[in-house]
Amino acid sequence: MRDRNGELLKSTLILSIGQIVPKFLTFIILPILTTYLTQRDYGLYELTISVASFCIPMFSLQIQQGVFRYLIENKINKENIITDSFYFLILIFVIFSLPVVGCWYLYTKSIYLSTVFFLAYFFEMLLTWAGQTVRGLGDNVSYSMAYICYSVCFFAVLVCELLLNKTLSIYNVVAAMIISYALSAVFLLVKDKLYSYICLASFDKKVLKVLLAYSIPMVISSAALWIVNLSDRFFVSGMLGVEVTAVYAVANKVPNLFNSFYGIFNLAWTENTSKLTKDEKSCDYYSIFFKSFYNVMVGLMLLLICAGPIIFKILINSKYNNAYSLMPWLYIGVFFSSLVSFLGSIYIGEKRTKDVGVSSAVGAVINVLINLFFMKQFGIIVAALSTIISYAIIFVYRAIDIKKYVTIKYNLKSIVEGLITIIFVSIFNMEFSIIRWMISLIIMITYNWVFNRNTVVALGKKVMGKFARK
Repeated sequence: MRDRNGELLKSTLILSIGQIVPKFLTFIILPILTTYLTQRDYGLYELTISVASFCIPMFSLQIQQGVFRYLIENKINKENIITDSFYFLILIFVIFSLPVVGCWYLYTKSIYLSTVFFLAYFFEMLLTWAGQTVRGLGDNVSYSMAYICYSVCFFAVLVCELLLNKTLSIYNVVAAMIISYALSAVFLLVKDKLYSYICLASFDKKVLKVLLAYSIPMVISSAALWIVNLSDRFFVSGMLGVEVTAVYAVANKVPNLFNSFYGIFNLAWTENTSKLTKDEKSCDYYSIFFKSFYNVMVGLMLLLICAGPIIFKILINSKYNNAYSLMPWLYIGVFFSSLVSFLGSIYIGEKRTKDVGVSSAVGAVINVLINLFFMKQFGIIVAALSTIISYAIIFVYRAIDIKKYVTIKYNLKSIVEGLITIIFVSIFNMEFSIIRWMISLIIMITYNWVFNRNTVVALGKKVMGKFARK
């Protein structure tokens, strides 16, 4: 059997290169935005990011995922894949420009702001397409460099605007996003010469149909998971006010940073599941890996909850102090989100993209109903709890359903122990005190020593071995 875990580690390390600088800059940018933007502008900024995460998969029909999958397997001519997907995205941009601008105008009452929001979506969509294309061509390094380019440009443009204007507005921030997305997409087009693959003569409807047949079912899952993860902000905005949306968004910042890091692992994990042979799948590979993965995830969540007071003090402006009590619950939401994505990658590896959407849709409906019926009465905490409940239901559904396709066994005792530990520490840390923090720290260290020390040692040896060979 090939060293699949070694290959997974290698891919994760390469993809992580592009996340060190962006995440570092995110830590610097967050206090700038929360200090200089009004709560209303910061709320709008977070809303447009939320809308982008919904609209881009919907507009593109997730064709980028099909591009990556078929390029990496080399089953169809590269020129056809890249040309078809590029022209498809341009057509989509033209079709959806007026409806999206019109919808944003109804909300913002500003045609200029509505237009720049949509331009930001277009260039983000172009960068996503270019990134998945170069990954499909085998160039994960350029993929990482492009996102470094985006973050550096975004930070630089924001600083320049701040120096010139002595303040920031939502217009400045969105302009910085457009410039940064555009430059990063151009970087990939030039660096990997993607333009050389784009030729109208290479357009083939049959290839486009193959790509869309693979990717369209993933749109349902993407939309549903967006509802579970981000629609809360619209309920908060509509029922509690845009200012409260800003508080919820700030509370989400650090948990979402972890989500971004997990996304890098998940890219490599999806690639890994797509390459597994039947023999490897039948040898309890998934069962063994899931056990270690689950324990590590619990340990990481406990670590982040314990680090919460320090991170919050450094990164968040004091006017958002009421966001602190939400953070432990948002970590639990991120925890279940990671488990859902982990199993979702196995579905994709099995090319069961149609099955991914069913569980996601169930979770989305539950999320909406909880927010609709309870938020007005119980307040912002409902946004966090609805996300936890929805992702937990999706995870249970997938954990059972996926056994139809692959061999995977679960250690229920270990799962329950980990979950109880996270919930206890989360409740314990809704308010800060030194004693609470010390007790939580002891629990975190104990759990990681008991359940994760062997995994950490093995992982460390693999990492050191790879650096030693270089």
